[in-house]
Amino acid sequence: MSTNAIEVDGVWKTFRIFQNRNTTLKQAVLRRNRDKFEEFWALNGVSFDIPTGSSFGLIGANGAGKSTMLKVLARILVPDKGVVRVDGRVSALLELGAGFHPELSGRENVFLNGNILGMSTSFITKRFDEILAFSGLEQFIDQPVKTYSSGMYARLGFSVAVAVEPDILLVDEVLAVGDEQFQRRCTEKMNEIRSSGRTVVFVSHGLAQVQQLCDRAVWLDKGEVKAIGETNEVVRQYLESVTTAYRVDDRGRQRTGSGEIELEVELLPDPADEPVATGNELTVRMHWRTDERFDNIVFGLTLRAADGYELSGQSSTEQFPNMSLGPGAGWLDMRVPTLQLLPGSYHLSGAIMERGSGHVYDHSPNIAEFDVAPKADAPNEAGCITLDAQWSKAGPIK
Repeated sequence: MSTNAIEVDGVWKTFRIFQNRNTTLKQAVLRRNRDKFEEFWALNGVSFDIPTGSSFGLIGANGAGKSTMLKVLARILVPDKGVVRVDGRVSALLELGAGFHPELSGRENVFLNGNILGMSTSFITKRFDEILAFSGLEQFIDQPVKTYSSGMYARLGFSVAVAVEPDILLVDEVLAVGDEQFQRRCTEKMNEIRSSGRTVVFVSHGLAQVQQLCDRAVWLDKGEVKAIGETNEVVRQYLESVTTAYRVDDRGRQRTGSGEIELEVELLPDPADEPVATGNELTVRMHWRTDERFDNIVFGLTLRAADGYELSGQSSTEQFPNMSLGPGAGWLDMRVPTLQLLPGSYHLSGAIMERGSGHVYDHSPNIAEFDVAPKADAPNEAGCITLDAQWSKAGPIK
């Protein structure tokens, strides 16, 4: 018996792109009923195996064939060539709102979508409270889904999809529309599915999320497999392919951009003199130097945790929408009055760009690193940020 939940062997899939499609009887007669089209091969001989109980990621640029591959696995599309073997019951969350009727309420759509996924009405009735609680849509469940936001669609669709208790869960990047809390709940649920010996196949442009969730991954490019293997290695190869040519500065940091403006970052107070601590003030001073004048300038900073997960992105646009620089040198400060970061290691990426075109003058993905120390008598908290929460007594507590 195979230890693979999914086996994809030499799969090809083509679509027709019509140039002058006949839309009327007159056009069909004049063109002798011939539509002009080109064949587009979305998948070109794709092969890979997904072991049972693993979490598998599909990555690549737009149009690489990821969603087409997922639809083939879900048996929504039939390959023109090749074989797909799937061992187990499949549940799929592919397109936003797929399987929903916009005029029906959320409650009615739970039963409709559940029936489409193969659940009996009695089974859905037994699991309905659980589905509703996971979605968090109690207040809106009897409203027509045409009134739902994209995030609410994703909540309801995912909640129904996992209620099937599938052997294999296929998830497209629709989770990106959910809020932070729901994305975390989805991540926890997918980890729970994987730890129970079932299989997850996940498509996303969020590489950090793929690295967090997936054991193995495949990189598709124009319908072809470019790399397959351990997730971090596949992501590394993919990033190398899309990264612009870079240079290394005298401190060993990677730099990209045209170089007409030079960027440097300073932390105040200097961590070498005074440790950065949770709750204290921190200023990030962005120094610039240029020999020319440039208009419509934007400064950008991205804060990441030690594992590369993006925590915050900041831009100067809101406060300085029409900034001009040079010639000469100067600086721009980003002041954080109360640092909410918990103890740990962090790094900053910095960039100077032209607003509108997005042209990059200077960028470094790791322009500064710093450690955050615990503040005296700080509470024991987990994660990357503190909420500075206050607890109060709300009833008889013994």
